[in-house]
Amino acid sequence: MSSSEVPIKRSLGIAFITQYAELAIGFVGVMILARIITSEEIGIYSVAAFLMALLHVFRDFGVAKYVIQAPQLTRDNMRSALGVAILLAWAMALLLLALRQPVIDFYDEPRLHGIMTVMAASFAITPVGSLFNAIYRRNMQLRKVAAVRIGSALCGTVVSVVLALRGHGAMSLAWSNFAGIVMFGLIAVALRQGAIPLLPRFTHMREILQFGSIASLGTLANVGSSNSPDVIIAKSISLDAAGYFSRGNGLVQIFKTLVMGAVLPLVLPYFSALRRDSSDIVQPYRMAITYLTGFAWPFFGVMAVLALPAMRTLYGPNWDISAPLVQILCAAGAISMLTIFAGDVMIANGHVKQVTKMQLMTQPVRVVAVLAGSLLGLHAVAWGIVLTELVVLAGTSHLLQRTAGIGLGAVLGATARSALVTGCAVAGPLLLMVYEGSSGMPLVDAVLGGLLALVGWLLGVVWSHHPIRGQLVQARVWLGARLPSRS
Repeated sequence: MSSSEVPIKRSLGIAFITQYAELAIGFVGVMILARIITSEEIGIYSVAAFLMALLHVFRDFGVAKYVIQAPQLTRDNMRSALGVAILLAWAMALLLLALRQPVIDFYDEPRLHGIMTVMAASFAITPVGSLFNAIYRRNMQLRKVAAVRIGSALCGTVVSVVLALRGHGAMSLAWSNFAGIVMFGLIAVALRQGAIPLLPRFTHMREILQFGSIASLGTLANVGSSNSPDVIIAKSISLDAAGYFSRGNGLVQIFKTLVMGAVLPLVLPYFSALRRDSSDIVQPYRMAITYLTGFAWPFFGVMAVLALPAMRTLYGPNWDISAPLVQILCAAGAISMLTIFAGDVMIANGHVKQVTKMQLMTQPVRVVAVLAGSLLGLHAVAWGIVLTELVVLAGTSHLLQRTAGIGLGAVLGATARSALVTGCAVAGPLLLMVYEGSSGMPLVDAVLGGLLALVGWLLGVVWSHHPIRGQLVQARVWLGARLPSRS
């Protein structure tokens, strides 16, 4: 192992530890809240959260990315970035306040007033913590990033559970978000070094705004289309239905939260470095897809089989309606894994405009599919999202072929052994559910099914000679060298 690989692997390890700790804290909170807060209250919050997610794109406007990628980050750069962040955050906070009454009238739901007010306050206090965190990421000070994220998650979870137990319903989620942002900022400021300024400046901001304008359009399209189901379902079907869909989709997104949240921030720098070195990117991209689907496809396959016991274990029997939605959405999740790296690869090759154009063309398809599906019910909405992922795969593959020379055939060819591994992982849980049925103890079904899936996955990795096998052997050797000898 070269000396340069050590810090990279150490950084990746810290990133995974941060991600898992944050996920574990959030999971505990969600499991408790699912037994306290009703599906209608979840639906109400989802509507407001959709608006907040859209406005967040404009609030950030690429400021964090600018700070991370700037060739030279001077004190004046940082002060200007903070100035831009403050102006945008306060503008979005005022806009959110202005939208309260129209949104309340549209959904005929007065409880949105308080939620949107707290969310506006959350926007107003975001800039300092967000900018400092971007600087820590730029400097690879991942221990500081971990402290900020974990502390924020812990604070938000405690606040949400305490308020929910006191009967505050959907408002407990809004206050949880506010408390998490406050703690995020406090920890970020407490860890700052003298070189990081606290005072903003409001001059020479044009460079920052120009940087964020193009990428933000694509991000806006992605955020809007990804969050559109909750808003459309809440209006077209009911707030209850939006809550059930949101909960089911949240379970499917666990993989992206668990793994991709730590991996994705490293993808763009990695392929950018390959481009600077004039190295071939086709084989590294194929290998990345092979590794990703080797983990992701078995996860989605097993989750689809164990959807009902998993839902009951995590959230209770009141959410059974979400289980069939989980099964359909797992298919969409599996397809999305074939395109999740594509945007970063094309940006690394200097095609950010083409990526944005593709996002603006394909993401509205999701909105149309969800709108059409909402006329037929929740299951149709879920199938509409599957159709959307197929459209995105076709469009992205065409653009990836043109810009990077990576065709759909090359991508699919990289998944052959992952498909075999997935079949092995799914076989055990599927037999359990088909022949044994539900035992009436969802925790037992989920744990036993998960153990069978793990054994099947390991056997599949070995049998198919999947590249993951080599990494498992290395991990075993590494552990063996560090565990105490029995002699």
